[in-house]
Amino acid sequence: MMYLAIIILPLLGSIASGFFGRKIGVSGAQIITCTAVVTTTILAVLAFFEVGLNNIPVSIEVFRWIDSESLNVSWGFHFDSLTVCYVAILIEIEAVLVWIQLYKNMFILWISRLVMSDKTKNNPAYLPCPSNSYGLKGFRCKYPFTSTFPNRKKINYSTINNIKQTEQEIGAINPEFLQWFVGLTDAEGSFTINSHLKKDKFTISSFSFMFKIALHKDDEKVLRDIKDRLRIGGVRIYKDECIFSVTDKKGIALLIDIFDKYNLNTSKYLDYLDFKKAFHFYSNRSEDLNPYMIKDTILELKNKMNTSRINFDRPNDSEIVITKSWLLGFVEGDGSFFLKRDSLTPVFAIEVSGVQLPVFVKIKEFLENNLGFDSYSFYKLKNSSTIAVAEVKARNANSKSSVTLIIKNINVLNNYLVPFFADMEFLTKKGIDFKDFKIICKAIYDGAHRKQDIRALILKLSNTMNNFRLSTYKGIAVALTQEEIEKLLNAGSTVERLLDGRVIDRDTKKVLPRQVSCIYQICEQDGAVLLANSLTEAAAIVGLYPDTLSKYLDSEQLNGEFIEIKNHKIKRVCVFS
Repeated sequence: MMYLAIIILPLLGSIASGFFGRKIGVSGAQIITCTAVVTTTILAVLAFFEVGLNNIPVSIEVFRWIDSESLNVSWGFHFDSLTVCYVAILIEIEAVLVWIQLYKNMFILWISRLVMSDKTKNNPAYLPCPSNSYGLKGFRCKYPFTSTFPNRKKINYSTINNIKQTEQEIGAINPEFLQWFVGLTDAEGSFTINSHLKKDKFTISSFSFMFKIALHKDDEKVLRDIKDRLRIGGVRIYKDECIFSVTDKKGIALLIDIFDKYNLNTSKYLDYLDFKKAFHFYSNRSEDLNPYMIKDTILELKNKMNTSRINFDRPNDSEIVITKSWLLGFVEGDGSFFLKRDSLTPVFAIEVSGVQLPVFVKIKEFLENNLGFDSYSFYKLKNSSTIAVAEVKARNANSKSSVTLIIKNINVLNNYLVPFFADMEFLTKKGIDFKDFKIICKAIYDGAHRKQDIRALILKLSNTMNNFRLSTYKGIAVALTQEEIEKLLNAGSTVERLLDGRVIDRDTKKVLPRQVSCIYQICEQDGAVLLANSLTEAAAIVGLYPDTLSKYLDSEQLNGEFIEIKNHKIKRVCVFS
């Protein structure tokens, strides 16, 4: 086994650092490769003594190729004196090269100390040990040489003057816009640490930091508006994308102050924390620091961010805070207003990766508490999937799970969600989709879609929304004429909504069961008041079959009044009106 280990260990070390370096990290790769080299060196020395000096050859048969009566061919390893000499020499050379690479800064340190000053000449062993950098074996050592990273003017972004300056700059910007900007960042933004290589294409010479938001090129105006309001960064077009990016130190510092004041809510908050830590460490680094320690520190943070992130635990001292402006920005990035054409159902939806489930739970709570529901509607909301948050499993090995928030109840959409967003200013083209969505919701809520000509106009309008309206759409999207829009806006209602939540056909006076929106209020003899979410649940409380209870409630033109049944008073209560 010792001889096989001499061959296999260096190979395993190379595979671990080469193929899995991103997973195990810089420190992990160093530990594995160095352990493999050290172990192999020790084993090679033992093999040299056993085989080389004692002249005891060793053969290891791995497997047989041919095994017959007259011909036996096997494959294996044969270690004789010449072999172990070669192996020992090669491994020793490899070990020396590895240690030189790891500690060449220490080598440079001692050479430079011997020639740099009179103090060193008088005392070559002099090695000051301040508290700001590390050398071999954990001793703190001051390195007299300059970092291999390019010399840059040291900028400390933690000074009082800079804090006051950025506070003044942030204070001059509309807080609602900043919250919108943070929401858009949660949806479409990213924090990136870039490493730059020397001419040898192997050694890292420096790092740069970039924040960017990428949208469709049709939303170039939005990104230029962000640039003008924040007075940082630049905007460029790349293929079908428009990208707002910030790379300069002053701009990054301003963004850090914005995101410190208005928390990111998704897992991008974790990327931001690593990004901020790396930025401050690198920007305020001391010239005394070991450049390899700088590189390892930055790379360790970089390799935990974005798609490489495996830890999504949010710090205990941070909270997910949903505001109206943040939600608008998030919706402009990841939300959608669309129509299910087969059933003519308007849908509002947000879908992102599955790790964002805690954020969606908070968004649902925010909508429940801020859309203006009355107590009966709130009860219905809490006991139904009217605002649904659902996890969607990965469709295949190459995809990831996702989480969606969906609202498709026409009463909630038309009476609550549309008014909620109507008094806010959309900045992206999502605002045009919202305006069309508003028209569609009103027509369907009024039952105008039951007319064939209005139904056709609704479908035609839906075929101009979302991707259909983009300049990169390859098909033909036929927009509605002004006359058709007026016809859709002025389409008459075909239904009548009763006070108890029932909806009837305006002409035939027949109830439209699918559009009924109510709960059931039941008063018992002892004065207790119960609420039931469905007819079946109410019938169970009263002690009747659902069909029987329905006949009792439909037989009288109650329209919001109680009816007495088996010592109970019961009535329908309209919700989401």
